[in-house]
Amino acid sequence: MIYLRLAAFWVLTFLSFATLLAQTQIVKRRHFDYTSFYHTNRDSIDLAVDVFLPKKSKLRKVNGKVPVVFYLTRYVRSIELKKGFRFLQNPGFGQVPKSEVEFFTRNGYAVVILDARGSGASFGNRLMDFTMEEMYDGAEIMDWIVQQPWSNGAIGTTGISYLGTTAELVLVTQHPALKACIPRSNIYDLYADMAFPGGVRQGPFVKAWGITTRSLDHSDFSFLGKLAKTFVKGANPVLDDKKGALLKQALLQHRDNYDVYSELLRIQFRDEQHPVIKKPINDFSIHFSQDKIIDAGTPIFRIGGWYDGALPNSVIKGLWNNPNTRRVLMGPWDHGPHDNASPYTKTHKVKFKIFDEMLRFFDFHLKGIQNGIDKAPRVSYFAIGKEEWIHADTWPNHQHVQRVYLSADYTAQWDSTAVQNGDIRYAIDYSAETGPGSRWNSQTAIYRLDKYTRYPERKNQLQKNLVFRTAPLSDTLWIEGHIQAILPMSFDAADGQLFVYVDEIDAKGNIRYVTEGMFRVTHHPIHSPSTSYLTPDAKITFNQENHKPIEAGKMHLYQFSLLPISYMIRPGHNLIISIAGADKAHFDDTEIKPESMTLHINTEQPASLLLPVR
Repeated sequence: MIYLRLAAFWVLTFLSFATLLAQTQIVKRRHFDYTSFYHTNRDSIDLAVDVFLPKKSKLRKVNGKVPVVFYLTRYVRSIELKKGFRFLQNPGFGQVPKSEVEFFTRNGYAVVILDARGSGASFGNRLMDFTMEEMYDGAEIMDWIVQQPWSNGAIGTTGISYLGTTAELVLVTQHPALKACIPRSNIYDLYADMAFPGGVRQGPFVKAWGITTRSLDHSDFSFLGKLAKTFVKGANPVLDDKKGALLKQALLQHRDNYDVYSELLRIQFRDEQHPVIKKPINDFSIHFSQDKIIDAGTPIFRIGGWYDGALPNSVIKGLWNNPNTRRVLMGPWDHGPHDNASPYTKTHKVKFKIFDEMLRFFDFHLKGIQNGIDKAPRVSYFAIGKEEWIHADTWPNHQHVQRVYLSADYTAQWDSTAVQNGDIRYAIDYSAETGPGSRWNSQTAIYRLDKYTRYPERKNQLQKNLVFRTAPLSDTLWIEGHIQAILPMSFDAADGQLFVYVDEIDAKGNIRYVTEGMFRVTHHPIHSPSTSYLTPDAKITFNQENHKPIEAGKMHLYQFSLLPISYMIRPGHNLIISIAGADKAHFDDTEIKPESMTLHINTEQPASLLLPVR
C-alpha cells in the first residue's frame, strides 16, 4: 500500500509541475540566443528589453541580418523561476509564449519585447494605459533595433489584447522602420469596445483585469494559483542585474501606479475628463489617433474572433476606418484566440494555423517575399452554423435587411400584420446573467470562470428574460452584420439598461447563442451621424452632453446595434429574441435601479429587430 501511495504522490507531483510549465510557458530547449538589458529613454527612465535572436547558424543563412517582430507589453516581458527551478530555463515566458518566440526565430526573425514604463522590470510609474509616452518609448527601442548589426532595418509589430493595441497604437510615431502590423484581439475604441459597451460599464472584467495588472506590477504571481506561487519568483531582471537590486528599485516606483478599477468608477462618458489625468478615456484610443496612424501608411492585418467580448467591433471598425487594413481574419474564436467557441464545434481547440498566416504577411512586408498574399481576398471570416470560411474583399456582404417584429403574445413575427399590439411589463430580474463561460469571461486569466468559452445554460438563463419566439423557419436565415434593435420602452425610474439576446432553437430543443447587445438608456442620440469615425451606432456619441435622465413612465424609442456576427440558421429552427435589464456577472447596474420596464408594442412604432441578411 505504501508503494502505491508513493507512486500516486509522484504522479500527482509530475502532473502539477507539468501544469505549471504549461501555464508559464517554461521549456528546457531553446532555438534562439537570448539577452536582456536596460535602455535609458529620453525621460531618463530605464526600460527593460528582451532580445531573442535566431541561432547563429540561422543568422548565417540569411547573411547575418533579419527583420524584427516587436512587442510592447505591460504584462511582464519574461519571468524568473525560483532558484531551484532555473535549470529548466531562465527566463520563463510570459504573455508572449515560447511557441510564438520559437516560431518567429525559427523562421528567420528576431523577437524584441519591451516592458512598458512602470511595469515588469522597467522603471517609472503609470497614471494610465496606452499613453503617447509609452508609444514613443517603443519608437526609441525601434531606433535601437535598426542600429544593430543583425537588423535588416524592417520591423513588424504584433501581440494579443493589450499588446495588440500597442502594436497598432505605436504607429502614431510613424517610425520609418515599422513596415507591418498584426494586431490580435486589440481595442480600437477603449470606451465602446472595452470599458463601456453600449455605455454600460463592464465593471467585473475591469476589476479582474485591475487585480491582474496590479499584481504583475508588484511582481506578484500568486493570483495565478498555488503552483505559480510555488515555482515563480517574479518578473525577470535584466541579465546584468544579477542580484535583482535594480528590479527592486523599479518595483518601488510601481507602487505609484494607478488602480484601473477605482479610477474607472470616477467616469461614465466618452468625453468626460478624468479628475487625475485631466483627459478623457477617449484620448487613449486607437480611433482618436487614427489620422496619424493612417498617415503612417503601415499595412495592417487584423485578427479577431466573433466571441471576443465587444472586440469584434474593434476589428470591423479598423476595417471600415483605416484604409491601410490589408487583411482581416475573423474566426469562431474568443480572446486570443483561446478557444473555438462556435456552438457547432466538435472541439474547442483552435486548429486554424494563425501563425502561418501571420508569417506570410510579415514575409511579404518585412522580407520582400512575393508569396501572393497581396492578391488574396482582403477579408476571411468564419460563418457560424455553416461552419465554413468565407473570403471576400469587404464585410458585411448581406444583400438586404429583414425585419422581425415583437408581438404582445410573446411571438416574433416576420409579417407586421400578424403582430398583436399591447404593453408588456417586465419586472427586471437583477440575478439574470449569461453564465461563466460567456464571451466576456475570455479576456483575462482570473476572469475565465469556465474552462471554455461557451453558452451551455441558455435555457435556464432565458427563463429570467422577456422572451419572444418565431415559428420554425421555412428557409435558411444567414445573418451577417450588426443586428439593430428598435425598442419603444419605458422605465419606472430615471435610468436603466437594456440587454438584447438573439438565440436559435432546433427541433430537439437545443438552444444556441447567436449574439447580443446592450445599451444604457440615458444616452440620447444626436440628429445627424457623428463624423469622428464610422461605427454601427453613428448617432450615439456616449458624450456627456448627450446624456440626460429619462422621465419615468414615458416611452422612448431606443435603437442600438448588437455585436457583429456571421451566423447561418437552418430551416426548421426557431429564432429566439430576449430582453433583460441586467447581466450581474459581467456588467455593473446603474446607480438608480428601475424595478420594471415596459415594452410598448404598437403599429406606429413597432418593436422589432433589423436583421442584415446575406
